[in-house]
Amino acid sequence: MGSISIVHGIIKIRDINSYKEVVESMELDDNYPWIRPEMLNLCGEVRPYYYENPIATFGATYKDLDGGVSWSELILKFEYLLTQIDFDFARISLETEIMGDYGFFWGAKRGVENELYSEEDLIESDKWFFGYGKRDMFGRLEEQEPKKPFDFQYPLEFNQPTKEEFNSIIPELNQLEPGRKTFIEENHNIFGSDHSHLILTYLKINKVLCFGWEPGQGLYIERLKEIKELTTPQDTV
Repeated sequence: MGSISIVHGIIKIRDINSYKEVVESMELDDNYPWIRPEMLNLCGEVRPYYYENPIATFGATYKDLDGGVSWSELILKFEYLLTQIDFDFARISLETEIMGDYGFFWGAKRGVENELYSEEDLIESDKWFFGYGKRDMFGRLEEQEPKKPFDFQYPLEFNQPTKEEFNSIIPELNQLEPGRKTFIEENHNIFGSDHSHLILTYLKINKVLCFGWEPGQGLYIERLKEIKELTTPQDTV
């Protein structure tokens, strides 16, 4: 038996048509924790049924999703989605059965002198401002000390020892025949670590490789193009 976790949120959309194109073109995600197109609504596009901007809503339930590498994977996937959308802000709520509830906020950067979401307690990156906790539509914190999920840090980082080990076998991985599944030994010292899942997720969303599990055979990797040295999850490959 596991525990249920509920993830739900909103994205304030600036361009409805481009948002719909992104959602409708999403590939089906079969790697836990998944983000799939049926989790997101497609917004109304007829006025006056929204004022100024439409809101995209989304939600799903998961098993035992309360922090650690799995939560980092979901955030990595969600931020990849945000990079394709013209949005103002986004909020995620994570409700867990055991560990409590958490809030997360992204406010888009516009490249202007006085950024709307430039709050002192928000973490600035190239594309947005990120913050923990319950926040209003302008990114202002509405609670005193926001909670953070266990073993989660932002900006996202790869586990350093796992990253170094993975980088050391890249020449070997680049020898794999493109488009062909290669099954990995169950006790492999790199892919046997939970931290390797974040690396695989990063490479998958950047269309460098595919991966998955098959009954009786275990983990497989399907290389799509050349794998390059890893640095951070914020880079594109």
